[in-house]
Amino acid sequence: AAPAVGRLGIPEMDWWSEALHGVAREGTATMFPQSIGLGATFDPALVGEIGRAVGKEARIKYEQYSSHGVRDLFKGLSFYSPNVNIFRDPRWGRGQETYGEDPWLTSRMGVAYIKGLQGDDPDYLLTAACAKHYAVHSGPEPIRHEFNAEVSAKDLHETYLPAFEAAVKEAGVAQVMGAYNRTLGEPCCASELLLQKILREDWDFRGMVVSDFTALKDFHTGHKVTKDAPESAALALKHGCDMNLGFVYMDLPEALERGLVTEEDIDNACVNVMIQRLRLGLYETPKCLQVDHDLLDGPEHRAMNLKAARESLVLLKNDGILPLTGKYRSIAVLGPNAMSISALKGNYHGEASEYITVLDGIRRAAGEGIRIRYGVGCELQP
Repeated sequence: AAPAVGRLGIPEMDWWSEALHGVAREGTATMFPQSIGLGATFDPALVGEIGRAVGKEARIKYEQYSSHGVRDLFKGLSFYSPNVNIFRDPRWGRGQETYGEDPWLTSRMGVAYIKGLQGDDPDYLLTAACAKHYAVHSGPEPIRHEFNAEVSAKDLHETYLPAFEAAVKEAGVAQVMGAYNRTLGEPCCASELLLQKILREDWDFRGMVVSDFTALKDFHTGHKVTKDAPESAALALKHGCDMNLGFVYMDLPEALERGLVTEEDIDNACVNVMIQRLRLGLYETPKCLQVDHDLLDGPEHRAMNLKAARESLVLLKNDGILPLTGKYRSIAVLGPNAMSISALKGNYHGEASEYITVLDGIRRAAGEGIRIRYGVGCELQP
């Protein structure tokens, strides 16, 4: 949460919002297919259009909330999306957030989505996108707060880094989020290799680095590379982490008193953060950032959503069963997800204005005179 800067006319802002496949956690917005579905479209141009639609709806939501003085959690213009990690292991429970297992496809989709989210004005950002989680982060989820990812140089540069490099060099992503885990022995949010050598020096990244939520606390509680919070704050700040998503940077004053950081270290991070606030146009309302509020969950974005949903589906084989109309007197539909609303939402989601379940869709497609028999079949395991 960033306080207002009254003398500059800059309002307060909370940096944490989500927009993985639509504006999340802010009420009603157009909910596009989950990222793994968008990846299955193999259509970067469409994903770019969706990114622009989400960016516009995000700006609309921000204006609606801020007009009432509401600027708290999930109401800002900084969006921790997209997730450009590689879905290498199907046991990883967050693979649906990614575009899949292929570094090339992931880089194309990530670049397109970021460009859409951020807009094309050279001076201002429609929203501030964030490429996450940097890097070598794709499970195991239960021990991510202490896990050390060992990876060869070849695998690092050919598998895990290409999408991040494209996000920086091609899309001009505003933010990069460090991962929870260690990579090659270094915590990702304080990695000399990842943050300084590769990101800042090799790729010339000029944006802002943010930690994952509570990732800096893991330095002293999980990874055991520091003794306490001031040491963790210092380690991250010294290595180029500009913002802590969490609470450890509250200990920066003590780190300063103990000589672990300098005022210049803090100033450098503040500059990177403030540049993002200025580029978001928070101190003014430039015309390039003004958006028609009727676009929010409107016909144009709904049509785009339907197109994306259709393109996300892959029919491996049709033995004449489809189409459903005119062939059958009764159809059996089995499985708990056929009636599930949560299965439609995915994660990091907002609220759609209408939910059409799989069973609903089959009923509509089958038409009159066909009996639909539904059975749960089994229970979903928590």
